[in-house]
Formats: sequence, C-alpha cells, structure tokens
Amino acid sequence: MSTIYFRERIVIGEAISKRWFLLALATSVAVGCSAPPATVMTPGTVPPSSSSSVNEINQSLSMAASHSTNSTADYRIGPDDLIQVTIYNIPEQDARVTPRAVILRVSQDGAIVVPLAGTITVKGMTTSQLEQELRIKYEKYIRNPQVGVLVTEYRQRVSVMGAVQKPGVFDLTGPKSVIDMIAQAGGITERAGNQVHLYRQDAQGKRQTAVIDLLVLANPSGQVTDNKDAAMVNMPVQAGDVVNVPQAGMYFVDGAVRKPGSYPMGRSYTLTQALAVAGGVDNELADYSSVSIYRRRGPTNVETIAVDLDSVLARKSEDLQVQPDDVIVVPTSSAKYFVKRFVGTIISGFSIGPPMR
Repeated sequence: MSTIYFRERIVIGEAISKRWFLLALATSVAVGCSAPPATVMTPGTVPPSSSSSVNEINQSLSMAASHSTNSTADYRIGPDDLIQVTIYNIPEQDARVTPRAVILRVSQDGAIVVPLAGTITVKGMTTSQLEQELRIKYEKYIRNPQVGVLVTEYRQRVSVMGAVQKPGVFDLTGPKSVIDMIAQAGGITERAGNQVHLYRQDAQGKRQTAVIDLLVLANPSGQVTDNKDAAMVNMPVQAGDVVNVPQAGMYFVDGAVRKPGSYPMGRSYTLTQALAVAGGVDNELADYSSVSIYRRRGPTNVETIAVDLDSVLARKSEDLQVQPDDVIVVPTSSAKYFVKRFVGTIISGFSIGPPMR
C-alpha cells in the first residue's frame, strides 16, 4: 500500500489552511526505475535505468494514460476556452429574447458576458460551479432555471520539462492528469530520477508543489493498486501547471526557503549546505525546529527524518548528509507568519516624524 504524506501551512486569519506539500510513495514494482549513479548510490535505492527498463516504464505510462479516468467535471475553465451555456426551460416563444443556448469565448481576463446574467469571472471554475453560479443569476428572470455548461474547445496549456523525451508546452485538449502529460511528452529518458514534481500557483498567487514518486506511475500493469495511488496518478493538471521530471542524482527543497526547487548532487552536501544552495532559509517565516527530510530506504519504505535546525546551527546536533532523491521541507511558522503578515502591516501604516500642528 502506498503512503501519502501531507504537510500544511496554517494561514492566520483565513478559514482554510493552504496545503503546500504533498508526497506520495507507492508499492513495489517489477520494472527498474532511475536512481543516482553508482558512485553516489545509497542503501535501498534502485540501480540506474537501462534502455529496456525505460521502454518498459514508458509503455506502462502510456497504458496507464489510456486507462485514465479523469472526468470533464475536474476541468478548470480558463482564458480562450469556448463555452456553451444552455438554459433548458426557456419556452420557445421567449427564445428570441433569451436564447436557449449561447457560445461564449472566455476572455484573457477569464470572464464571459452572458445574456441577462452579465459579466462573470469563470477562470478556475469547473462546469458544475459555473452552472450553479448561472442558476443564481437567472433566478431573477426564470423560475427554477435549468442550466447546462459544456466546454466545446479547450485552450489551456501545461509545461512538461526535465528528463522527458519531448519537453515543451502542451495544449489541454480536455481534462488531463499528470500521467497523461508525461505520456504526451513521450515518456521519461534514461536520465530520469525517481520523482515527478508538479508546480502550481493558487488563486492567491501562492506556489504549491506536489512531489509524486515515479514508481506510482511506472506500475507495469498499467493499473493503480489502491485509491491513494489512483488519486496521485489521476491528479488533474490545470492551466499554467509545470510538470518536471528531474534527472537522477537530484534533491528537492520546498517550504520557507528563498529558492525552492530541485538541485543536482554535484558534490556531497550537508543539510545546511543544501539549504544554502536553495538560497537559504527564510528567517522571517521558517520554523527551524520542525525541518523534515523524506528519504527512500527501499522500494516500499520511505523514512521521515525530523531535524531541529536550530540545534544543528548551534553544533549540538549532526549536520546530516543529503542523499539523492531526498525531499527537504522547511515548514512555515504560524507565529512568524502572523507577525510578518499582520503586525508588520499595522506597523508600516504608521509614520514617524514631528507631531502634527
């Protein structure tokens, strides 16, 4: 059974906490998977992929993509999409005033102009969410309006980069998942590591990251093994997403650091050195006492290593060596976030100078 780890950053003053890290780890599989070169291999890692194993993995990716069960209900509307809005219970005699069906192009700002309902911002909405919004708008004019929304042209784009056969920017011609996008990019290369990274910006412009173990996507049967696996391989992509397959011998840093992302193991790094490569820890936000390192110990086992960075910096604890495929997470301190976000805003609103006359 795969294990899914969640870490959340609690945003003071907001009703819902923002998920900023997701790590999925999967069942053992029969095919080989990319890993670090032999000179830096660690216990439990898998040998580098051969041409034959890469072909097997890519065949599995294509098979899994063909069995993808994404529903159009998961698709998020975006700029340039073409939408058909139908009001089913408009009498024929009123159709000249209020058409039963209209075709609308979403503007670059993510809005549409609907007869009677006016301008509606639809960017990021699903079709069911837009239907509900239109029902509310049309209740002023029609009793119990029955509204249907259909996306007739998909115009969103997703970037696929890293160790894939055909990196580039791809149009979303319909609902797609992470596995669909990797298959569309031709599958992985022999240089691919064990992870797939998904980068996304939420509605507030905050960066979100999902780290998916490639072993989930490389199930040789082309089928997922449980509901958790299914949720990961079928994770819907959205417009503007970036899917990255890092090369073998990389480590990943996320959270309260200056430059989160994937970095090559060009030499041996300690934890503090690895964090320095990522631009250093954000002193104003980081929770130094709760740093975590997620490390693979075998095909079905990933260890969570808790680190007190304050103790490491004070030389009271060991500065651990970073290993290929490590995922390092520096969480955000809720107290520090409150001070920076709210107290700092209040203080900046005051001016210091001579008293007013």
